Amino acid sequence: MSYIGNQVTSVPHIVDLFNGDGSSTIFGVLTRAPAGTAAVVVFVNGSYKIPGIDYTLSGDIITFTTAPSVGTNNIAVHHIGNGTTTQVPSDGSVTGNKLAATSVSGNNLTQNSIRGNNIVAGTITGNLIAAETITGDDLAPNSVRGNNIVAGTITGNLIADGTISDSNFSASANTKILSSGFVGSIIFGA
Repeated sequence: MSYIGNQVTSVPHIVDLFNGDGSSTIFGVLTRAPAGTAAVVVFVNGSYKIPGIDYTLSGDIITFTTAPSVGTNNIAVHHIGNGTTTQVPSDGSVTGNKLAATSVSGNNLTQNSIRGNNIVAGTITGNLIAAETITGDDLAPNSVRGNNIVAGTITGNLIADGTISDSNFSASANTKILSSGFVGSIIFGA
């Protein structure tokens, strides 16, 4: 026989039966996880149950609003669809091009999940960092050095009073401090 479109496939009719005890509202595990409530028809004691009102589905578990009455095989879940298969991409197969522009933000990331070796050079610039999101507590010792700072990007109005002291500097030939108490200037590499 010829077909236009997808080939017709045969799906076995599956019926899951459970015993009501008059107090339990959660039943499962279903033979397969339905794609949703439209993929099953549920009866208790022969009475049709309305999805979203009489019961809900979560994966392969059905939860009734009211506990079904006592009976043997008095709960019938008829599968009328193919169910669902969760597709999980293999490790390392999802690239930035496959993500929506705003799908990843700070609240979606776990602490320490992104480190310097995961960031392409030049991809994070000052205009992409919200004000006051990085503090000294967020920086590892020696992670920011003079050669990492673009000339003219740190000015006196960006340094809070009392944040720099003698203990913040090593005594090297590349660091000179003018004016005790840092009311004056800081010069790198002079």
